Amino acid sequence: MSCSNKNRQGFTLIEIIIAVAIVAVLAGAVTPLVYKQMISAREEATEKELGHLNDSLVEFYEDCGRFPTESEGLAALVADPGVTGWQGPYLGTDRSDPVQEVSTDSFQETYVYDLQPSTNPSGAADLLLASVGADRQMTFGGLNQTWNLSGDGDDLLALVSVGPINRDKMIDCQNELQKIGEAASRYFEDHASFPGNSGALVNDYLDPGISGGNFIDPWNMPYVLAETGGSGSPVVFLTRSFGPNRSNDDGGSDDLTLNISSVPPGRKSTQWKLGVAQTVLNNNGSLALTGVWATDRTALGLDGTFDVDGWGQDLAINVSSRTIFSVGPDGNAVLVTDNLPAGVGP
Repeated sequence: MSCSNKNRQGFTLIEIIIAVAIVAVLAGAVTPLVYKQMISAREEATEKELGHLNDSLVEFYEDCGRFPTESEGLAALVADPGVTGWQGPYLGTDRSDPVQEVSTDSFQETYVYDLQPSTNPSGAADLLLASVGADRQMTFGGLNQTWNLSGDGDDLLALVSVGPINRDKMIDCQNELQKIGEAASRYFEDHASFPGNSGALVNDYLDPGISGGNFIDPWNMPYVLAETGGSGSPVVFLTRSFGPNRSNDDGGSDDLTLNISSVPPGRKSTQWKLGVAQTVLNNNGSLALTGVWATDRTALGLDGTFDVDGWGQDLAINVSSRTIFSVGPDGNAVLVTDNLPAGVGP
């Protein structure tokens, strides 16, 4: 008797069931790992983008003197909002809609942009950017709320501070104020008055390096040029920047102010004029004086430059002592304490 064995082909039902079960078990084990890796990759991409946004916002602030407003938002980094000093785009994009690209995180959720946020601890940032993270729920805070920076959650935050930027800008501002003040002082020596506007200083007294002669401070606000004093007291030239808050605080708060007195440049010019005129008078000892300086000056052969002192006030002459004098910065001849020479009067 002979037997024949047929070749088996395919899988039995039991084998298929076992294979499916194994695949299901493996899928159940691998899927969470894949999902976790995907979330981790998106979080890493968002954190990287927040870093780029931080740097770009700092550049925007350095150029424009302020952050974008909340209405301008992150779009101001790639599209000029019409603010003075803008030199963007500050962030490179490779999509057809750059505004959408910079405004959304890797989870395709819109960043929260909070200017001057309320934070706990307080004062942690001047600007806060936030991503809702993988759960798409903001748990640390929100607009018009207090951000709890020690809270639990998967929110991703960027805290932007202008402290270091403003320290550098304040140094630059102080240097510019000093240059403007020195130029105004030299102008006073030549004109016996301070300049009426910044344009009078450019070229002859100050290189047009301060915003090309436009006198704009590091926060893109015009410097204030003004005069105080007079009417019996020395004139003072005031140069002021509104400082980081870009608001006129009348010299208080964060305003930066430099005052230049008219006394030193006026005295310098006056002493030169008196020195020359007195020397000429001493060399003409036989000249009869009238006591009217304009007449005596003409008789001495001096030109109109010697009519007034360094403060723009008429020079005078004491006939008895044959001394030419200035009434000083107070403009009062009788109060001889500040007269030049000191103590000499009518």
